[in-house]
Amino acid sequence: MDWLGIGVFILSLGFSVLVFYLIPVLKNLTTTLSHTADTVKTTEKSIEEVTSEATLILHNTNETLLDVNEKIGQLNPLFKIIHDTGESAHHLTSSMVRLTSDKAERAKAGTDILDKNGLEGILRGAAFIYYLRNAKKQYDTMKNKKD
Repeated sequence: MDWLGIGVFILSLGFSVLVFYLIPVLKNLTTTLSHTADTVKTTEKSIEEVTSEATLILHNTNETLLDVNEKIGQLNPLFKIIHDTGESAHHLTSSMVRLTSDKAERAKAGTDILDKNGLEGILRGAAFIYYLRNAKKQYDTMKNKKD
């Protein structure tokens, strides 16, 4: 054999040794890739389930929003009625203010007369007697309820 044949023989032995050591590595790679394929399949199924759940939630949310919008639309006339009632009450109270402003001036004139004549004590006494009568009525009704 010549040197070329010996070199080819050594290369073939080296390649055989390399293949011998690569067989377990390739088997492990095959196992890893099969597990990866299984994981991808499981992930795809999970993603499909999550997507279907998310779609259902979005559908329910849309229905809820439509219902809320419909109910708010039904409440709008009520808010308009409340607004109109508030404006009417404002007009009524402003009319009452104009009406009672004259009476307030007359009441002030009456209190000025009482102050001038020193009748303030008599009014306080009358108010105290009125208070005592009401307190006695309440006491009597409470006493009757206990009996």
